[in-house]
Amino acid sequence: MRKVTRETVEAFVAGKSRTVGNTTTDGTVLLLHGNRIAERMPDGSIMATLAGWGSPTTRERLNGLCESLGLGRLFHQSKHVQFFRDKPVGVNDTIVLVRPDGKPTD
Repeated sequence: MRKVTRETVEAFVAGKSRTVGNTTTDGTVLLLHGNRIAERMPDGSIMATLAGWGSPTTRERLNGLCESLGLGRLFHQSKHVQFFRDKPVGVNDTIVLVRPDGKPTD
């Protein structure tokens, strides 16, 4: 995991503000180049999206978040198709990483 990812994701998970390079968080929202890629909702769930960009950097930030949440690396690309777990996802899809009860989605 890159240093920028580790530092910003750790701050996001802890609910703290942090900016490193092109990634920033206020503890509730995680932004990459100003695009919202993850958000902690009022009910405690955590949502993620590629925010329209299926880039290696976006996947790396989201995989860093998933790893920090104990979920492993869940985002990847194969033949120009984005995947979450083993299911194709659109670059604008919103994915629930953690449910309101704090448990990961299946």
